[in-house]
Amino acid sequence: MSVSPPAPVSNVSSAPVPPIPSQTAPSSSAAPNPAPKPKPAEPVQGSCGTVTAASGLTLQVLNGPGVSCADATGIVGSFHKAIAGRQSAGSDEPVSETVDGWLCVSGAPAAQGGTSCSKGDHNVFAAVVPVE
Repeated sequence: MSVSPPAPVSNVSSAPVPPIPSQTAPSSSAAPNPAPKPKPAEPVQGSCGTVTAASGLTLQVLNGPGVSCADATGIVGSFHKAIAGRQSAGSDEPVSETVDGWLCVSGAPAAQGGTSCSKGDHNVFAAVVPVE
């Protein structure tokens, strides 16, 4: 079995090849490229309001980077509901509990201990608001 090479093409066009679109000059009527869509804003770290602690003290919730205020206050609020009755205002002992995958610890209220919660690289804090 013998295979012969393809026959040479004798009908070659001499028409110029059109330029690649990126090589063409922009025309004045061309629409500008749309601006890239901004990515969603990362929650800004800061004060997110207050929550009442299980001890009855008022806590100022502070969200960490990457945690929204709604999530931060929700986590701290859920934690303190979960430990209700386990920590009085005069307690010298911390209390910990896991809530929705967050490990939270409430410091001793007698020492004005606040609350800290962590889940992976995310953190939430709540400081005792001084009584005036």
